[in-house]
Amino acid sequence: MKIFFYPIIALLLFYSCKTYVSIPPTTEGFNISSNNHMFEDFPSEYIGVDFYRETFSECGYRIGKTGIDGLKESKWLSGDADFDKNGNVVAKGKIYKEEYFKHGLRDSIFRQFDNDGKVIYETTFKMGTGLWKEFHDNRKVYFEAYTKDGYFTDTLRLYNKEGKNFEKRLYQKDVLVYYIGNDWCLRYRYKPNDSAYLEVDSYELKNLKQGAFRNTFSYKTKEEYENDHFAKSTLKR
Repeated sequence: MKIFFYPIIALLLFYSCKTYVSIPPTTEGFNISSNNHMFEDFPSEYIGVDFYRETFSECGYRIGKTGIDGLKESKWLSGDADFDKNGNVVAKGKIYKEEYFKHGLRDSIFRQFDNDGKVIYETTFKMGTGLWKEFHDNRKVYFEAYTKDGYFTDTLRLYNKEGKNFEKRLYQKDVLVYYIGNDWCLRYRYKPNDSAYLEVDSYELKNLKQGAFRNTFSYKTKEEYENDHFAKSTLKR
C-alpha cells in the first residue's frame, strides 16, 4: 500500500463506525467478504474453519470468509454483533455495513444502514470499481470517493455534518497527488529528479482551490520523509 492510504482509511473508519442497524439473533450462516487491501493494518482473528474476524478499535468487528489465496470472498458484515466460530450471529447486536467481494475486490451489492435499520446507501461495485460513500449520524454524507480496480483513483471529498465540503484529496492508484483542506493546499511530486524522492509544493488556499505558490518541501529519500516530524504532523495527515 502507498504511504498516504492508511491514514485516511483509519480516519474514515472512525467516522463510518458511527452508523449502525440492530439485528436480532439468528442461526443462519453467511458467506462474506471485504476489500482487497484496505484493512491490512488492522488485526485479524481466525474464528472458524473459513471465517475471519477483523477487530477495529473504535467500532467492533468485520467478519467474513476468505479463499484459499487469502483474499476476501462473498459477503462480509461490519458491526458489534456477536458471532460464533462458523460466522453465525449468536447475539443481538448492530450491523452497519454489508458488502460483497470477489478475489479481494468489492463486487456486487454494497449497503450501509442508519440507526433505525434503514438502508442509507446502496450501490453496486464491479471488481473494485464504484462510488464509495460513508455517512454522519444525521445521514448526511461524510465522504465520497470513486474507486477503480480497488484503488482510490479520483477526488475524495469530505463534508461536515452541515453538508459543507471542507476537504479534497486527489488520488491516482492510492497515491495522493493533491491535498486541499482548511489550512493547506499541497501538490505531491514523486521522484521529480535524480536527487529527490519527493517534493511537496505548498500553495495559498482559495476556496478549496489552489492559490499562489508559497514554497516547496523536499525529501531526498523515502526514509527521510517517513521519519520527518514535520511531515508526520502536517504533510502526511
